[in-house]
Amino acid sequence: MDTFAEPYTRAGDDISLDAVRDHVRALEARHKANGVQLSGRIIHVCHYLPVTCTISSTATRDGVLSPPPTPPRVLADVPPSPSDELPPLALPTQPERWKLAPRYGHSAMTSGIRSLSVTHEQIILGWTGDILSPAAPPDGNSSPDGDVNPSTGERVPSVRDRVPSSRISQEDKDALEVELAHYIDKNGTETSETSKAISYLPLWMEDNVAHGHYDGYCKQTLWPLFHYLLWQDVATEHASADANYEYYEQANQAFATRLTSVLKPGDLVWVHDYHLLLVPRMLRNAMHSGAVSGVGGENGGDVIIGLFVHTPFPSSEVFRCLPRRKEILDGMLGANLICFQTYSYTRHFTSTCVRVCGYETTSKGATVASATASRGASVVPRGATGTGIELTRGKSLTRGGKGLKGGAGYEKYVGIDVQGHVAAVTHCPVGVDAERVAKDTLRAGVQPKLEALRALYADKKIIVGRDKLDVVKGVLQKLRAFEKFLHDYPEWQRKVVLIQVTSPALTDSPKLERQVSELVAHINGEYGSLDFIPVHHYHQTLRKDEFYALLSAADLGVITPLRDGMNTTSMEFVIAQERTKRSPLVLSEFMGISQHMADALQVNPWDLGDVAAAMNRGLVMSEEEKASRHAALHSVVTTHTSHTWAAVLAKMLLSQINGHNTARQTPYIPRDSLKRLYDNAGKRLFLFDYDGTLTPIVKMPSMALPSPDALTALAQLTSDPNNIVYIVSGRDQAFLEEHLGHFPRLGMSAEHGGFIRSPDSATWMNFTATLDMSWMEEVAEIFRYYTERTTGSHIEMKKSSITWHYRSTDPEWGQFQCRQCQDLLENNVVSKRPIEVLVGKKNLEVRPIAVNKGEIVKRILYQNPEVEFIFCAGDDKTDEDMFRALLLFSPSSTGKATMEPPLSVMLVDNTKEYGDVELAVSPEAVFTTAVGHSSKRTLASWHVTTPEEVVEHMLHLVGEVPKGEEVKGYL
Repeated sequence: MDTFAEPYTRAGDDISLDAVRDHVRALEARHKANGVQLSGRIIHVCHYLPVTCTISSTATRDGVLSPPPTPPRVLADVPPSPSDELPPLALPTQPERWKLAPRYGHSAMTSGIRSLSVTHEQIILGWTGDILSPAAPPDGNSSPDGDVNPSTGERVPSVRDRVPSSRISQEDKDALEVELAHYIDKNGTETSETSKAISYLPLWMEDNVAHGHYDGYCKQTLWPLFHYLLWQDVATEHASADANYEYYEQANQAFATRLTSVLKPGDLVWVHDYHLLLVPRMLRNAMHSGAVSGVGGENGGDVIIGLFVHTPFPSSEVFRCLPRRKEILDGMLGANLICFQTYSYTRHFTSTCVRVCGYETTSKGATVASATASRGASVVPRGATGTGIELTRGKSLTRGGKGLKGGAGYEKYVGIDVQGHVAAVTHCPVGVDAERVAKDTLRAGVQPKLEALRALYADKKIIVGRDKLDVVKGVLQKLRAFEKFLHDYPEWQRKVVLIQVTSPALTDSPKLERQVSELVAHINGEYGSLDFIPVHHYHQTLRKDEFYALLSAADLGVITPLRDGMNTTSMEFVIAQERTKRSPLVLSEFMGISQHMADALQVNPWDLGDVAAAMNRGLVMSEEEKASRHAALHSVVTTHTSHTWAAVLAKMLLSQINGHNTARQTPYIPRDSLKRLYDNAGKRLFLFDYDGTLTPIVKMPSMALPSPDALTALAQLTSDPNNIVYIVSGRDQAFLEEHLGHFPRLGMSAEHGGFIRSPDSATWMNFTATLDMSWMEEVAEIFRYYTERTTGSHIEMKKSSITWHYRSTDPEWGQFQCRQCQDLLENNVVSKRPIEVLVGKKNLEVRPIAVNKGEIVKRILYQNPEVEFIFCAGDDKTDEDMFRALLLFSPSSTGKATMEPPLSVMLVDNTKEYGDVELAVSPEAVFTTAVGHSSKRTLASWHVTTPEEVVEHMLHLVGEVPKGEEVKGYL
């Protein structure tokens, strides 16, 4: 997070739609040339299908079979008998079982999704919504007080029966899938003959789960929280933030399960909005557990998961009030890419992950250029001998691909590291379908209504506002600001009218309705008269013709929500004004769209005087300034459309496919093979890290105590004389002896290889005794300097190393200080001394170059060449030294490996001569195992996800089962 003033869009996203699509095609071609499997499909996971489903089956509706048809009353109508040679009478066709119609709302998202059919085949997975069964009035005509179709303005029946999902037969469900397979939305984006197919995949849920999920947890807990309100601020009775979480979790699991049934290797998945925040993790769990055929693992294809959050994301101090905060964040972090509307929302999310969960941020490069680009992370031979490999990182990660070989390009994202899985975080603004809106403003019904409005208010200035009647839309504050405007600028009294339309919200708020009505009456009573009303309030849903006529007639648009993500009305206002007055727009600075529309008059909706002044400025603005501001706004609105938004999302998701993200997934350790090779081996070697491997990482290092299951596993393993077991840890000798010293046959290595105690021995061997350790005081002085300036940090002095811990500090400040300290050490001390700096989990360690875990592993293996089975487990960067030391065989090797005498042997006694030894172990019997996510960059051959799984596998080897509560997960 380099700046707090990032642009609303990134470089390269403000180009034409065709250019973005060409970029998408180039990325796909590059990936295919590199052997990456792509299916050419994008699967969108939305809460609702963009289709309403009405069932006409009387059998389903009534719960009983329909009676047989009435026999014909006219003899001539009797069908001929089978013996007659007359042609058979054509029977009437069966009525349609399902009636499908477009679902209104979320038009920007829906039009953006449909526009991707130019480049990709698509599947839209969503809940069916409530199944409707229309009940027409007896005369067959629509009720005069019926609802209004916002697209056509037509009246629809007001009486509708909701059919319980339990009464929908499987036959009806199958019929709906068939109907959806052939459904084409006539009101959607126009498609050409070359457009690819869009399929609709319905999800069925029980009514209590569906409504507990949407009407409960989503609308009563998450939606208020994301708009800076706590649940008790909007609830009408005692609110519980956890009341419906069970339904939220069940619904998300239903989406994830349905999604796994259609996934193919190489699919791109976009999960949309706050209704489905748990789906990315649940889907990733399913992938790594083998539930998705052909997906995951070392040889299977991968699925790239994106999450787009359409709402605002609050600051960490607000979000941390949520009781289920960690579950929600971990669910989101299962995605490869998490995208928000604005940069400020990405900052809030990143800060929340750091402060609430303790995760660390990192820079993550993504491929955005030509097919000749080299990967951001690769595995290259280490030295000419081919005895080891090391990870190398691209030296230059710059936007736009400048300065990279072969025209390659990388874009840097902020990443959140969760057990080795790095989720990229970025932002991308949503727009409207500008072409469709422009066409709608030319509808035949718009002009007559526009002329009627002009005639009605011929000598008045018209201020227009259109909002949902919702507490965060700021309608009350807008009305109070208008009252102040009339008070502070009396010259406008009887010369200006405010037409405020409030469409019904998803949940009724009688209190808010009453407050708005009372305030409107107060203003009209104070500043109106018998022949003039300053505020015209309409609480209704407008038809399209009325809506665009109102926007076109306005002399000023005022849209001032207290908190909002994307507001389509502001963009539609700009497009509608293109052919009329080009009037200015007053916008709230608390909208995500506000950064996008810098030429609007931006205000703080809570500052009534500021809003009143902006109203006056907009009304007295010169024609030249109006035209200039409108031109800038119109350019933005017609450039950053819903179509470009969707294309950029596809581009960003494809950019996540690179060397360290999907090219190599570390497979999960095979339990059966592990057990078989363990049983067949004569001598066996076990090497365990401690923190993060046998015990979880905790905030206070002194609290990281081995569990009863871990102690049982160590006791069973060390009791077998054929097993050699070592703990290779960064802990000091005293800690290891205190908690594990009661196992006499357990070997220990302390301080990252600085000391070692062999099994059945009480004597520690010091590898630093012959090394120059005078550098420790110089480093300690630097650490003391940063400790004084970083509250909560402390220094841990060991005999062979020194560590600065900042786990208890403010997370962001501690990480910043760590980087500053690291730069100081590497630039001023490391170059002069035989030491190295290691960045660990919330710590910074300095140690001698000659001392590391890899050297200890080499020493143990050199002294025990007869072992036929090796299991080595670790979780952080220091454990990569162990994995590197165990890279004993070249990829094509089938014979025995030989080992040169390691430095750790010669450091202790250099008076003897040591020769090479031949190792008895075979390549398939070496199990180097990283603890963390399968996409974690590691030299290990296998992975498990949690320390509990390490212990579980060890118990399995000795025929035991875990006694404690088992915790499983794949994130």
